[in-house]
Amino acid sequence: MTRPSDPSPPPLNSHELPPPTADGVDIANPEVGSPHQPENLSNSNVSATQQTFKRLYIILLVIGLSIGGVAAIGVVNLLNRWGLTQPPPPVEETNS
Repeated sequence: MTRPSDPSPPPLNSHELPPPTADGVDIANPEVGSPHQPENLSNSNVSATQQTFKRLYIILLVIGLSIGGVAAIGVVNLLNRWGLTQPPPPVEETNS
């Protein structure tokens, strides 16, 4: 049985990291592009998608803050209605 002159690298264990990459390109396989931005998407499509998500984020943030403000005002009104914002009446101590 003959061994090849250039043995393949040992398999990765589950606790080992994959081989290093430079700028998202696999050093061992440079013809594979960056996994973060597919080549079939243009920058204008990516920019439009980012703008859409940014707008959605701002809309959700405004809605959340509005609901929080209304809830806070409602809680304050309920506390006032039930008299929970007034100091308690003083209690007299008796010496027996």
